[in-house]
Amino acid sequence: MSEIKERIEKEKIKQVILQFVDILGKLHSLWVPSELFRKVSQEGIHMDGSSVHMVDISKSDLKLVPDLKTFIILPEELFPLKVARVVCDIYEPDSNRLFKFDPRFVLKNVIQKAKKELGNSTGYFASSEIEFFLMKRDEKGGLQLLDKGGYLDSPPTDLGAELRLEIIKNLESMKIQVEKHHHEVPPGKYEFNLKYSDALNMADTIYLVKFIIKLLASKKGLIASFMPKPFHGQYGAGLHTHVSLIDNKNKKNLFYDSSNNYSLSKLAFNFIAGILKHARALTALTNPSVNSYKRLVPGWEAPVYISWARYNRSVLVRIPPGIEMKTRLEYRPTDGSCNFYLAFAGILAAGLDGIKNNLKISEPIEEDIYKMSPEERERKGIEVLPENLGEALKEFSQDEYIKGILGKEFCEKYLELKTKEWKEFCVTVHEWEREKYLDV
Repeated sequence: MSEIKERIEKEKIKQVILQFVDILGKLHSLWVPSELFRKVSQEGIHMDGSSVHMVDISKSDLKLVPDLKTFIILPEELFPLKVARVVCDIYEPDSNRLFKFDPRFVLKNVIQKAKKELGNSTGYFASSEIEFFLMKRDEKGGLQLLDKGGYLDSPPTDLGAELRLEIIKNLESMKIQVEKHHHEVPPGKYEFNLKYSDALNMADTIYLVKFIIKLLASKKGLIASFMPKPFHGQYGAGLHTHVSLIDNKNKKNLFYDSSNNYSLSKLAFNFIAGILKHARALTALTNPSVNSYKRLVPGWEAPVYISWARYNRSVLVRIPPGIEMKTRLEYRPTDGSCNFYLAFAGILAAGLDGIKNNLKISEPIEEDIYKMSPEERERKGIEVLPENLGEALKEFSQDEYIKGILGKEFCEKYLELKTKEWKEFCVTVHEWEREKYLDV
């Protein structure tokens, strides 16, 4: 803490933002004067957990405790005063017990289970490709995509390049490295690839990056959205998630083995088998919005078929190019509406089942599954992901293994909140229905 205190004084930091994520994946911020941060870091600070979907109103108090390893000074141009940001763990109000409904705690808990299973030096690494849309409002308040560009288009067709460079400048000032960025396939959609890191740090970082992207876009009068499918008839936005298990002590990638065509170890094959086994339940975590399932439809490069391959982009899990320390799996369904702590935790939990129980992997599917007939897919044993959130929640509720690893009480709370959301959608009358049935 003394080092952080010196940085606060040297950099003349005036405010510190205490940030955390609720069960549904929404980022929350509590601001405190920098001179009180030392006290907050030692004692924690209380907040109303009932207002952020954590607990009911009868026992609403929760305590935020900053994780000092996440302390970072934000770029000067974001706010009129110099501000720092720190991620918080959530505790029960009058104890040192971590709060079981904190998504960050859930991820840390699953990572510890992986260490217990595979060795204490095992690290879980992850990175999600950050895809987002930039939009503006027209004179009538309607939404318009920023440009009409396509895959890898260049300025001036790519109208998002200037903002992306501004975002990168701000991220670099915080030592967050964007390894590549570009215009994606549909109009107004862009992608950042962050430097690979351990999963907990990556989840913390993704929320910070999303925060910066939205803030800088807003300052230019634009809307940055991570919505999976904002417009009908267009490609959606996925945040494909790359994962691997690393023996940090021996600097060895546990997924790598040069003795076969896929350069994958037996452990990696088991891990994939676990993901495929639990794929239908996992969508409740990696694709948790009603809108997620407007993206997960055949024909738009969206991964709806439960299968794996090397380079085939029509499968659920693929093996991107890369050997030795770069060997990894790409889980393709994840989208920007998910809680990244829970998505990373769910993928790891499924993979651990495959490892622990030596699950056998299915044959890889290297041909385009979208072009297969239903009979051919059935013959090859290729199942499909849930078609809507309600179906995904049902699958999740029946997956006792995943619920046991994540924590049954947490999962029941999660199911309660997401089921309420699904029912709210089901009883809402939409404009499409009026257009279709008003003159019946």
